[in-house]
Amino acid sequence: MRWMASALATVIWCSLAGAQPQPPVAEKPRLAVLTLEVAGGVEPAIGGVLSEAIAAEVAAKGYFQVVSAKDIQTMLGVERQRQLVGCSDEGSCLAELSGALGARFVLAGSVAKLGDAFQLTLQTQDSKKLQPVGRAVRIARGLEGLQAQLPYAVAEATATPPPPAPSHLMAYGAVGSGAALLIGGAVVGFTGLTEETALSKELSLGTTQPSVLKPVAYYQDAASRVRLEKSLAVVGLASGAALVGLGVFLNLTEGAGASVRVAVVPAAAGTGLALTGTLP
Repeated sequence: MRWMASALATVIWCSLAGAQPQPPVAEKPRLAVLTLEVAGGVEPAIGGVLSEAIAAEVAAKGYFQVVSAKDIQTMLGVERQRQLVGCSDEGSCLAELSGALGARFVLAGSVAKLGDAFQLTLQTQDSKKLQPVGRAVRIARGLEGLQAQLPYAVAEATATPPPPAPSHLMAYGAVGSGAALLIGGAVVGFTGLTEETALSKELSLGTTQPSVLKPVAYYQDAASRVRLEKSLAVVGLASGAALVGLGVFLNLTEGAGASVRVAVVPAAAGTGLALTGTLP
């Protein structure tokens, strides 16, 4: 009977423990992503596509509950959104917009074309404190390069951790293997050339001193060996150069978001060119 009472008490205790309310999960703060402003001849459709890509990137990071530009148009209507965004008083406009959306944070920005380059500017505002949270500026030669930098730009603009650094293991492996093949091909090629030079000297000497010559089979084997070494050297050098090139390409591709971006764009005054760039 005693063990039955003990077992019953254990079951009751476990049931009560399981019935205790769990602590509420903290709700993510809301962040509204406005449609990017376009300038410098950038089509409005590009601003819309980039705005949706930015909203998706913010949502993927998991720190905010995102209200995209399309959601804003659905909730407020295009005309109402224009009225709010076009306020003369930026502080009151931001507060009104965030209040209408129920979003404390508002991410806005612009995309402009500067010569052959594109510049993306993002900034997040805290509507309660009326102060910026973060700001990011990115410059790229094309839209693909600009999209590749979105994870880093969004992280800076929203003051959230940046994405992990890209892995260069494959790139370094290709460069290392290519370098080894280049060295091996050079060594084999040097050996073949040295042996070919020695055979040529010996055959030349044999024209005046036939006694120094070896059997014909020896020179035939030596010639075959030299041809093989030269062929292996060419293959090794070509393969090594290809692997090194592949490694450099992979390194540039994998580190696209973390490399230095530099572009030549028209100067602000329109009197010349300027060199500009950014470190993601």
